Parts: sequence; C-alpha cells; structure tokens
Amino acid sequence: MRKKRILFCSEATFLNTGYATYTREILNYLHSTDKYEIAELSSYGNRHDPRAEQIPWKYYGVVPDEKCSEQERKQYAGQATAQFGELIFEEVCLDFMPDVVCDIRDFWMLDFEERSPFRPFYKWCIMPTVDAKPQARQWVATYESADACLTYSEWAGKILTEQSGGKIKYIGTASPSAHSAYQPIKNKSALRSSFGLNPESFIIGTVMRNQRRKLYPDLFAAFKLLLSKVSNPEKYFLYCHTSYPDLGWDIPELLQQHNLSSKVYFTYICAQTGKPFASLFKGAVTQSPYSNKFGATLSNVRNGVEYEDLSKIINLFDLYVQYANSEGFGLPQVEAAACGIPVMSTDYSAMESVIENLNGIPVTPKALYKELETGCFRAVPDNDLASDLMKTFFEKTQEERDIYGQETRKAFEQYYTWEKAGSVWETYFDSIDIIPEQYTWKSKPRLATPSPKPEKLPPNIEYDKLARWLITNVLCEPEKINSFMEARLIRDLMYKTTTALTGGMYFNENSSLFDGKNARSPFDFNIAYDHMVAMCNKRNFWEKRRAEKFNLL
Repeated sequence: MRKKRILFCSEATFLNTGYATYTREILNYLHSTDKYEIAELSSYGNRHDPRAEQIPWKYYGVVPDEKCSEQERKQYAGQATAQFGELIFEEVCLDFMPDVVCDIRDFWMLDFEERSPFRPFYKWCIMPTVDAKPQARQWVATYESADACLTYSEWAGKILTEQSGGKIKYIGTASPSAHSAYQPIKNKSALRSSFGLNPESFIIGTVMRNQRRKLYPDLFAAFKLLLSKVSNPEKYFLYCHTSYPDLGWDIPELLQQHNLSSKVYFTYICAQTGKPFASLFKGAVTQSPYSNKFGATLSNVRNGVEYEDLSKIINLFDLYVQYANSEGFGLPQVEAAACGIPVMSTDYSAMESVIENLNGIPVTPKALYKELETGCFRAVPDNDLASDLMKTFFEKTQEERDIYGQETRKAFEQYYTWEKAGSVWETYFDSIDIIPEQYTWKSKPRLATPSPKPEKLPPNIEYDKLARWLITNVLCEPEKINSFMEARLIRDLMYKTTTALTGGMYFNENSSLFDGKNARSPFDFNIAYDHMVAMCNKRNFWEKRRAEKFNLL
C-alpha cells in the first residue's frame, strides 16, 4: 500500500521565520518516521530556489522567478493573497494529489484551501493562530469546516471549542519548541562581561518585535516604577532585543519620556562582521566596536542574529518578560525557559497557557478592551502590579533565583519539545484512511452550468430565497446552504453593500488586519450573480484540468 501524501502549506522551511521554523521541525519529525510522502507549499520561497535542493521532501516554491513567464509574475504581484500560495495551489494539488492538506497560519493565509474546487478530495488539518477572544464568526465557521484542528496553546483550544459549541474538530495542542541552541549558560558573569555589561547588575529582558501589540510603552513605564520602589535602582537594567525603526513604537521618544536613556540596553548588529553587541540606545545606526565603522543597526527581521547568539543574549537576563496585549503563542517565552530564565508574562491569550506550563509569573491585566478593527479583546496591562512582581522576584536570594531557573528549564523539557508536537500530528495522520483515488483525484469531474440570470426578479422576493437560489442554481453548490456564506449573502443583498473579498472571490471576507481597512463596496443581485458564475466557472476550469490530466472525460 502506498504512503499517505501530506501537503504542508506554510513558509519556506529554509527561512528563519516562526512559521518556517515550526514547519521545518514538524516535517523533519514526520520525515524521520518514513511513513509518509511529504511536500511543502512554500510562501516566500522562489519557484526554483537553490536552497530547496537541501530539502529531503518535495518542494513547491510560491514566488515566480525569472524562469517563469512575465504574465505569471504580474499576476503574482497583482493579487495580495498570492504570497500565501493561492495562485498555484490547484496546480500543486494536481501534481501531488495530497491525502491531507495542512496549514498552521492565520485565517486569511489559509482560507483559500477551504475555497479550493479540490476541497472534496483531501482531508484538511489546520492549526490557526488564535491570539485573542472572541474569534471572528467567519473564522470559526472556516475552522469548523476542517477535518481536524490543532492549536498552538491550550488556551486557544478552549476558546475555539467554546465559541464553536464543540463543532470544531479540535484534536489537541501541538506547541512549538525552542531550537537546540537555547541552553543555560552557567558562567553568567563572564558572559555579561563579554557583552560589556556589569556582572553584578539585575537585568530584565525581552525579545519582541517593535509592533503595536508589543507593549513597549507600558514595559518602560513598569520598569520606571520598579526603579522607584527598590533601594538600589543603579543595579537594575532593562534589555530590549527589538527593532527600530519598525511598524510600532517610537523608542527614543519613550526613553526620553521616562528618562531611561541610561537604563535600557539594545542589541545592535555589526554590518561588516554580522556580530551582535549590546549598547545603550545610539540611534537607528551607530558605530560597531568590531569594525570601528558606522553602519551597525538594531536587530530586525531582515538583519537578525543566529540562534546561538540569541541564546547568549537571553542568558544575559535574570528575568524574561513578555509584555503584550495578546499573543498567538509568544515563542521567546519558551526560548527563555530553555535557557533556564524565569518568565513573566501578561496573563491573557496564549500567554496564559505558556506561563502556567512554565510555572512563571502571571501579570493579571487591569482590564480587557475590545479592538475596533478585529472585534477581539486585548489586554490592558497593570504596570504597578508588574513592577511589584519584578521587585518580589529580585528580593529572592541568588540561590532561590537559580533554583527557579532550573525548575523553569525542567518545565520547558516537560511541555515543549518537537517530539511532543510532532507526535500530535503523527497521531492524526495515522488515524485517517487512504481513500482510493477513483473516489477522489480520479473521480468523475463535477461540472455544472449556472442558471441564466432572470431578466426580472419577482417583486418583493425575500433575500433568503434569493441567496439560496444563487448558491444552489448559479454557484451550483447546495452544500453551502446554511453556511456562513449564505448568511453573509443574505446580509449583503439586504444592505446593498459588502466588505472586502478574499482573493477577489465572494466566498470569505478579508480580515481588516490584512486589508488595512474595513473596505466596503456596493453590492446587489447583479454583482452577486456575477460572483457566483465566476466561482462556478473556476470550479469547472479546474475540474476540466483534472479530467484532462487523468483522462477522465
């Protein structure tokens, strides 16, 4: 009997992004079992990327390169969702014929897999990012349609289960782990001296990108409060491994506002050697101590550090703090725990699960506020409480803090390993049967002809009847009755307006996070009819392609 074919849709596994790292580790685990035939659909990987030659499974790069046609490159540049793999997904499916399609990304990155004309032919196993509550109803409806759903955290599993009323087929948590380079370094004094830091100081550290939901203004405020509460403020420092300029906060303004210019260290990267060094803030660009040349910048997503170097940076800390209003997971917490650094985090979203598993220090939010753009609740930090908890931590003896760090490392080893995560995926794959291809990829093509548009609609026709006629007779997918799509169609016909469309098709709404605004456009029966015809024709197109490939006509 042949091996099960698994198509993993994510970011190219030779990259060092969070999604890429998770996918690489899980696929390495699955590949080592020799049970499956594996392929990856790789966002941000070129179609003929030479780095893919080192990948031991099949590779499908998403980005068209110079070997591709100009038309394909223009089409890719002109459609926002193309970067996630939407434009080549059906071609990949015809080539690989997956039994299972998997995705671990945000809703707007994976929803095209639900919309695909080939959706009836594969099991769909997803692990969407859930960083806040409540999740949008449309997202939940999409997750309900999956054959299996995993989550990054136990908290996320609870939210999805509760919000869907148990309709989501939730099968467990498969949390990421840290790279093997993250290990405790015993001689912290020597390490700090090598970075030019006082070995006797108390260092609170964080590793967070400079973006809106990472609460740097509040972290600085909490640290300033701590300095006012301790008897020896000269010994305390904050270390921020972050970026500037970026999509978030004005770091120099925050330093001036809180008078912390001499109390906060940052990681800079030497442009000539690529080596990191610690420094008080010296602007976005400064002189490197390695080359004595101007051009060193703060660490950022395009110019970061290797795992081994980041492990050293985290080992500089006495206490790691994740100060965010929400997190889909917050991997640096786990990386800090792997280094034996005690962890403090906002007690909300996925951070709740992580801080509980690591026996860390939860910072209860003052409140939760509802965000306009997403409708999700975000945490309002309690800076006074956070400063008190920091003070209490440093009132422990060095021996007590060392024991705490050792217990943190043990908790990491218990809850966060790639073997533990990989086994969750493996258990699901082993639980499903291979369906014979004559019932899936080599089944009779599903072709349909949309009903003609009526010259005139009946007077006072009810919107629900109109929507059902469009879905059943024009889209020709009666299984979409009683779905989120039908509810949205009724609403938009009634209101005569609609929100942005994912992939240019009337199936799912775009996320305001992805779209940048809650765009609205006019909508009526004629527009709805044209969208339904377009979707029906798309299904017919790919069904004919499938029939031609396998000689089914």
